[in-house]
Amino acid sequence: MNKQMAICLRCGKVQVRTDLGYLGNAPYIVLQKSMICPRCGMETKHIATKDIKMLKKQLTDSIYKPLDTYIFHLIKE
Repeated sequence: MNKQMAICLRCGKVQVRTDLGYLGNAPYIVLQKSMICPRCGMETKHIATKDIKMLKKQLTDSIYKPLDTYIFHLIKE
């Protein structure tokens, strides 16, 4: 089972998940279905990544979209 990280786009809570499916070579993907965040208690959008440290490094090197900036600030904390 592949472990992947799901990050809440509202509060930044990281969850380790095994039911997210294949991510490919992308540093992250925005999940189509909203999930309930354990910290927020609300159904919110999440992103999925294989490795948060690599995602942080990639976003440090190059930020292309406004969502990249937002994600970088969420995982920086």
